[in-house]
Amino acid sequence: MAILSTTLCYPNPEYPGNGVFVQRRLQEVHKRLPTHVVAPIPICPPFRRRGRIPMGDADLAPPVSWPDMFYIPGVLKTLDAYFYADALDAAIDQDQALAYRRLVDAHFVWPDGVGAWLVARRRNLPFVCTIRGKIVSQSRFPARRKRIADMLRDADRLIAVSQSLAHCACDVANQSLDIAVIPNGIDASIFHRTAIAEQTTGCDAAARESLNWPKDRTHIVAVGHYQRLKGFHRLIDAWPDVIRTHIAARLILVGGPAGEPDYERELQRHADAVNARARDAAHPSITFAGRQTPEKIARMLNAADAFALTSDSEGWCNAIAEALACGCPVVATDVGGNREQLGIDGAMGRLVPVDDRDALAHAIADVIANPPDRAEIARRGGRRSWQQTAAECVDVYKSLLR
Repeated sequence: MAILSTTLCYPNPEYPGNGVFVQRRLQEVHKRLPTHVVAPIPICPPFRRRGRIPMGDADLAPPVSWPDMFYIPGVLKTLDAYFYADALDAAIDQDQALAYRRLVDAHFVWPDGVGAWLVARRRNLPFVCTIRGKIVSQSRFPARRKRIADMLRDADRLIAVSQSLAHCACDVANQSLDIAVIPNGIDASIFHRTAIAEQTTGCDAAARESLNWPKDRTHIVAVGHYQRLKGFHRLIDAWPDVIRTHIAARLILVGGPAGEPDYERELQRHADAVNARARDAAHPSITFAGRQTPEKIARMLNAADAFALTSDSEGWCNAIAEALACGCPVVATDVGGNREQLGIDGAMGRLVPVDDRDALAHAIADVIANPPDRAEIARRGGRRSWQQTAAECVDVYKSLLR
């Protein structure tokens, strides 16, 4: 038995950080069931031509193909699923090994899920779709919502990375669906608590020293792409209120461009304004750290006083899971699966309403003033591995391949 897994959101030579969470799951699945990934690359000729990205790499584990997908930015979005299906069909036709895959496994509902479903049905193959956070935004468009609903109702099996997304899928389909909830995992070899076992509260002083962070300042870390969806603007807007009560607090924004240059410039302008009012050029209150390796992020989470996430929507947030595994308390907007990850007892952090600046500033100040038990956070937050996630997914696949 063998799997053809497909998604737009997957690492490629041009964007190696794209969809790493999908890659980690499929790497573990591949150890249990042979898997080949087809990850189409959107191409808009004549403005962008293939040249830097090879057609595929059979030496990767799992092997991956990157076929061209016709794409027009900003228009004809209801056709993207059909363009996706054409790209997937072409990849299968060009590689006979793919034609012998016995199950199609798609990630995200649009255009990936709908496009892969069309191909699976034409080729009479079982079809599984993993529902991720994108369903929230894509189901707001009536034409896309209808096709997503058709796919959800007809899929052989469905997986959701959080219970909140499972509920969302049932709402989109307008019926009860049999959905296996299988959250993402974490790589415990990278994301774990590094402080001494006897220390329950407070950051890892050695990690902070290795980063050259001042010992007398409070550090809040946020990780994500520089895109509006991730809500970094909310943190910057609330930051003057945070530093009124914690004057030495420092906000560190970790991430990189996500195709929204206007938003990046907006963030920088707002941060510059906050830093100017703080009047400490040597130690700015808000800094942009850029992209970092997972190992460096893990060290930052161990060194930080708290992690903040203020996004519009989430499925199962990997950044939250990684922060918790490092024992770092979290302040997050109460969206998607965030409540499932943090719970309601406050032991792992605080949840705040979206766009409530006062609540956000208060929650950050409260976590700084009353640090939770970091050993307990790490114990509870680091329990789920990618191996466990893959094993549960393979059980779903095998139920169709018997």
